[in-house]
Amino acid sequence: MPKNKVKFGLKNVHYAPGTIDPATNTATYDTPVPWPGAVSLTMDAEGGTTKFRADNIDYWVGQANNGYSGDFESALVPDSFRVDILGDIEDANGVLVENAEAPTKIFALLFQFEGDIRGTRHVLYNCTATRPSVSGQTTEEEIEPQTETMTLTAATVFIPALGINAVKGKVEADKTAIYNNWFNQVYQTTGSASEFQITFDSNGGSAVASETVASGGTVTQPTDPTLADHTFAGWFLDPAFTQAYDFTAPVYTNLVLYAKWTEV
Repeated sequence: MPKNKVKFGLKNVHYAPGTIDPATNTATYDTPVPWPGAVSLTMDAEGGTTKFRADNIDYWVGQANNGYSGDFESALVPDSFRVDILGDIEDANGVLVENAEAPTKIFALLFQFEGDIRGTRHVLYNCTATRPSVSGQTTEEEIEPQTETMTLTAATVFIPALGINAVKGKVEADKTAIYNNWFNQVYQTTGSASEFQITFDSNGGSAVASETVASGGTVTQPTDPTLADHTFAGWFLDPAFTQAYDFTAPVYTNLVLYAKWTEV
C-alpha cells in the first residue's frame, strides 16, 4: 500500500554547504544561502520497527531512525546551489556547465512552513540531493508555471555536546536569540551545552573581545568600537543589518554579532 504523503508549503528556505568528518560524523557548515521560489517539501521517515516476541507478547521493540527522504519542489534551482552543491562550473563567459564527474556535496536545509501559527523554524542537518529533471512544454492558451523537483535525503550528524546522532532541529519564536539568528548560521550545540561563544565582527572597526555566556544568560554590551570617518550604528544578528541585536534576550546558541557603520 502506498504511503500517505503530506505536502507542505515553504518559506524562508536556505541551504548551507557543509562537510562531514568521516572519522567522527561531525559536520561544519558555511553561511546559509537564501533559496527563493521554494514551493513544497514532502518527506518520509526512513527506518522501521523491529519486534522480538516472547511469552506471546512483544518482549522487545526497537525503532531505527535513518533520517528522511522525499521531494523538494521549487520554481527554479538556484545557480548558486548548482555550483556549491551539485558541482556545476561557471566558465569565464558566465555559462554554467554541468560537470558529469562532480560528486554531490552535503548541505543543511533550513526552512519554515507556510501557515505554521507557531512560526517554527527547522533544519535538516545532513542532506544530499539528486539533480532536478529537465522538462518543458510548448506554449498553450493557458500558461501553467513549470517547477523543478529534486529528491532529498536527510541523514544524521553527530553532535558532540549532546552525545547523539541528530537528523534535524527546530525552534519556536519564544527562543528569541536562536530564532532571529536561525537563517544566519546553522545551529549546532557546540562546546559545553551550558555555555555559548559570542563573537563580535567589528566590520573594519576596532577589535572587540569575544564573550562566553551561560545558557539563558545575556550578552554584556561591549564598549562601542570605532572606525575613522564613521559613526557606530549598533550590533546586528546578520551581515545585511536587518535584525538589530537585543542585549536583553537570553542566549541559547553561539552568536556572531556584526557592527553597522554610518559614513560621516
